[in-house]
Amino acid sequence: MNVLIVCSDFPYPANHGGRVDTWGRIMALHALGMRIHVLVCGNQQQPTADELAVVKRYAAEVTIVPASSKLVKLLAPTPYQVAKRDPLRFAEITGGPYDYVILEGEATYPIASNSAVRQSGTKLLLRVHNDEVVYFQALARSTGNWLHKLYYYSESIKFSWLRRHVLRNIDHYMFISSKEYEKFHHAHPGKRSMFLPPPVELDRFAAFRPHARAVVFVGSLFMPNNREAIEWYLQHVHPRMLHRPEYRFVIAGNSRKQSLDWLHKFDLERVEVFDTPESLESIYEMGCLFVNPMRNGAGVKLKTIEAIQHGLPVVSTTIGCEGTGLVDGEHIAVADDPEQFVEKLDELHAREDRRAELLAASQQYIKSQYNQRQRIDEFIRSLHPLADGEGRQE
Repeated sequence: MNVLIVCSDFPYPANHGGRVDTWGRIMALHALGMRIHVLVCGNQQQPTADELAVVKRYAAEVTIVPASSKLVKLLAPTPYQVAKRDPLRFAEITGGPYDYVILEGEATYPIASNSAVRQSGTKLLLRVHNDEVVYFQALARSTGNWLHKLYYYSESIKFSWLRRHVLRNIDHYMFISSKEYEKFHHAHPGKRSMFLPPPVELDRFAAFRPHARAVVFVGSLFMPNNREAIEWYLQHVHPRMLHRPEYRFVIAGNSRKQSLDWLHKFDLERVEVFDTPESLESIYEMGCLFVNPMRNGAGVKLKTIEAIQHGLPVVSTTIGCEGTGLVDGEHIAVADDPEQFVEKLDELHAREDRRAELLAASQQYIKSQYNQRQRIDEFIRSLHPLADGEGRQE
């Protein structure tokens, strides 16, 4: 079968949540024997020759269409993230006809108007990374910058308007969040939808590390909701953990060269910050626990899943584990107010046996529930009469 995957960001290297999800799907579809054409419309730097070569190991074609850089797009009735990708409407696309076109997020919706994909028999599938209405509302609540707040609220309203058009034109949905899938399926039972968890390398789970003592947070440091989470932790939790002499707090993530001066308003005793590290492996290896103290957000929090893969049991807020399917007390520890968060973190920091139990249970849950290749194969089989193997490339 012939599949066009439309991305708002070049999918490799898979160094943050959205790329991890898209890259995992490309590899899963390739392993299922499908011919893949990757179409990217973004305003990031062009991929290097080496990065492009890696993607071409899995994709028969790669097409890059620059997004519009015109700020007048902010005044468009559609969300800015969608309007600046209007070039997708008119992009010259070879390699069709396509059995499936996978839209990696609503930002790529303009592709639905491209004549190359508006052919009889082509099925449009939307990968829902976030409920964009809720996501931009959450970003607006997280930032103290009023100009940014206005932009985020504007995007949220525009995405709510866009959703009506999306529902009319797209019948198949793949949700990264179990919670958002259940909400959508209840509201739109006539649409074909599924919970498709983020990709997990099922043979790459790190073992429990009994001798590590740091508490770790890894996330994009330029995102206001991650900054809000770190600030909350440094204000309410970190000072109350300093009674443990072996405790330290490690923060790591990509800042996109934005200033991290906002950290200096806190007491940074026993806090280590790694700005845009080349590799996260050594960061995770420092930790005995991972914290995800997010206060606002939407979709599934990949940082929680990735921490468990890397051998760290997790203490999280409700928002921080939303949509993962992980259960408080069984797979992770969940707390929303500072007192309970400190209590659970302090207990787990002291109890090696309990940390090991939570990690084993959470890793087993992910291994059993997050097999993306199997789930996407089952979904595609249900949509297309050729999906039983006929028509796949050998």
